[in-house]
Amino acid sequence: MMDNPELTFHQLIASAPTLYPLALNDGGDLAYCVELSEEEYRQASFLDDRMLRPELRQGVVRWQELDSAATGLSCQCDFLFHISHAGSTLLSRLLGAHSTLFSLREPAILRSLAIGKFKDRTETLLKLWSRTFRPEQRALIKATSFVSEIACDLLESVADSKAILVFVPLETFLPALLDGAMSDIDTEAASRLQRLQRRGRLLDVELDSLSPGECVAMSWFAEMVSLDSAAIRFASRTHWLNFNDFLQNAEGHLQQVFAHLGLEADVSAILAGPIMNRYAKRPEVDYDKTFRTKLLQVSEEKHASEIQRGLAWFEKHKTDWMHSADSL
Repeated sequence: MMDNPELTFHQLIASAPTLYPLALNDGGDLAYCVELSEEEYRQASFLDDRMLRPELRQGVVRWQELDSAATGLSCQCDFLFHISHAGSTLLSRLLGAHSTLFSLREPAILRSLAIGKFKDRTETLLKLWSRTFRPEQRALIKATSFVSEIACDLLESVADSKAILVFVPLETFLPALLDGAMSDIDTEAASRLQRLQRRGRLLDVELDSLSPGECVAMSWFAEMVSLDSAAIRFASRTHWLNFNDFLQNAEGHLQQVFAHLGLEADVSAILAGPIMNRYAKRPEVDYDKTFRTKLLQVSEEKHASEIQRGLAWFEKHKTDWMHSADSL
């Protein structure tokens, strides 16, 4: 894939994250890779098929070769775990504006690990995701929301890693999902309920009995329990961030996040840039907290009855959960 006769394949893999493993075949013996520049990583909202363009150089590498090339690498990364629609992409972009952070957003193979595939490849994959373009950088991996189910495993795999746990309260999650993201709920609801029941929760709940609002509340519950498990087990290595609070005091909360990661930062300069006024998943689209507030208000009026059903459902079942997060 790469034209540099002065470096061996192993040296190319070790020198930079330019060769990115996008996916593995079903047997796990082949890795589909793309060649990415640092700017292409910076632009990507998702490190999956959605980033593919005809001009990207692509190729196939045998997993055995990739695994061998990663032997001398170290797992040195931090994580951003979150529930959906909680501003995690925005936060990842803001943190990635720091010169010593290299943000990776939603590696596709990480989702495979979350559903139990390729678990024996975890260490090698973390080594590959830990590669950076400059020695002073450290990788910060933003996972897909349901990957939080294995947050404890990932934090255990990288001994010195830290994690940011991003959420919005249920009162915000309900209107956000009911008005524009029910496809996420419909697709993942069954697996979320199964996850909760594997943890011994909601054993008497049947998915077909839930109204849309109740289903959204159950989904929020599932994702929050996953985050909470990581916060309880790794209390000193995790930092909760309520995205609603962040929007009210972005400078103060962003400073706290950088401090948790052990970094000093010119937060004012980062926030003064264009990131806060763009839709994080599609930076070409204008979007800010005022527009977000208006959308939530419209949804609150439109879906008032289902929002109340969701809140009542959680009130009924919240004793099934002991949490460590504030401002829920």
